[in-house]
Amino acid sequence: MKSKNHIITSCLYLFCTFVLAQENSNCAHCTMAINDTKFKSTALDHNNELLEFDAIECLINFQKKTPTIHTQKVTDYNSTVLVDATKAYYVKSEELPSPMGAYLSAYSNKEDALQVPSGFVMNWNALLNKFNDSSFGAVEHSHHNHHRADVHAPIGIMGDHLHPKGGFMLSLRVMHMHMKGNKIGNETINDEEIYQNFMVAPQDMTMQMYMLGVMYAPSDKVTLMVMQHFARKEMNLTAQMMMPNGMPMKQNFETKSSGIGDVSVHALYSIWSSIGNSAHLNAGINLPIGEIDNTDDTPMMENSKLPYAMQLGAGTFDFTLGATIKGSKNNISWGIQQLNTIRTGRNSEEYRFGNLYKLNLWGAYSIIPQLSASLRLQGTSEGEISGSDRDLNPMMVPTAVTDNYGGEVLRSYIGINTMVAQNKLSIGAEAGLPMYQNFNGISMDSSFTINFGARFSI
Repeated sequence: MKSKNHIITSCLYLFCTFVLAQENSNCAHCTMAINDTKFKSTALDHNNELLEFDAIECLINFQKKTPTIHTQKVTDYNSTVLVDATKAYYVKSEELPSPMGAYLSAYSNKEDALQVPSGFVMNWNALLNKFNDSSFGAVEHSHHNHHRADVHAPIGIMGDHLHPKGGFMLSLRVMHMHMKGNKIGNETINDEEIYQNFMVAPQDMTMQMYMLGVMYAPSDKVTLMVMQHFARKEMNLTAQMMMPNGMPMKQNFETKSSGIGDVSVHALYSIWSSIGNSAHLNAGINLPIGEIDNTDDTPMMENSKLPYAMQLGAGTFDFTLGATIKGSKNNISWGIQQLNTIRTGRNSEEYRFGNLYKLNLWGAYSIIPQLSASLRLQGTSEGEISGSDRDLNPMMVPTAVTDNYGGEVLRSYIGINTMVAQNKLSIGAEAGLPMYQNFNGISMDSSFTINFGARFSI
């Protein structure tokens, strides 16, 4: 226990050190680094000190709450020269996305402004009047850095962000997990010890999970998410059988299962949002469409029922409830997500998996707007299986024993996110290793996990 506490304390210390960054001078309104000078704006405060903004919308939203600023200037989009804001012309056009998402650009003369395709042209006073309508110029703070790669959490996190009203995103994620050897509790156990109680000892297992996701926001407050899972599992095992002469004989074999897994439907609801920070609730339900009666041939029997770990779905309607908190400051972003999955009833094979509690902590550093690096800690706690599948022989293999499921696992991940295709396509990758494992019984030892995926926003 002392070792476990030391590991967790050290990881939390490293995490906190990572996310606490030095402050730099940035946009006076949203604190973002000013990277695109074509949208830069400036003003003087009541002490005649210079204030800089990364977008016209930040200048005006700042002015709404601080009317004492004066001498406002905006950047002419064509010449990148600062001009008097009160004499400039402004265009709202989705052809020119501005850093904070209001699609505003400025021009020193009306002729240039009229050349912008699909643009709505205004002078300064008309623009201020438009901003009195919050739907025109207000920016949803939880999406305020949407042009940076770290706007998304590491690729292994789902349900980490909301979209503005009408937002739509497709995603494809791939998880590859490898397990080798066995543990009992947190201690390694060898095959000979397993053969004292079972005929078969698992050797290694690979699991590939493919997740196709769709997200849509019917409002700024709510984003809906549907995930369809596809799984492929392979396990290598060694059976020890007794020969007629009383001598043991070992035989290696492999079992496989693959196909459609369960569907999960989630709703994300924003409960708080401010400059650079946000919080939302996560709620979801698991729809049990994945098969739970897969079989394969073994040396003992053809079409043998596969153990619980080799099935493709849970077989039960499970509910998930939790919350996500995110923040950013300058080039640093961070997040905390805690989710609780509660299993209900029993499936058609008369069992249900244990409840799952999951906590993720992550921090990311924006190297450049299009590239970020991340660190993540994930802790999970899962209960034992309740009930049992009558077709499984608990004396055959440890994975057929319900008491051998569940436990506590702490993993660490390192990853990257990239933003391409005019910031519409995000590609992420992660690699993770277990830092601590304490299983309820005999379980396979997790070796490594790789996550990869792409997210396309419309």
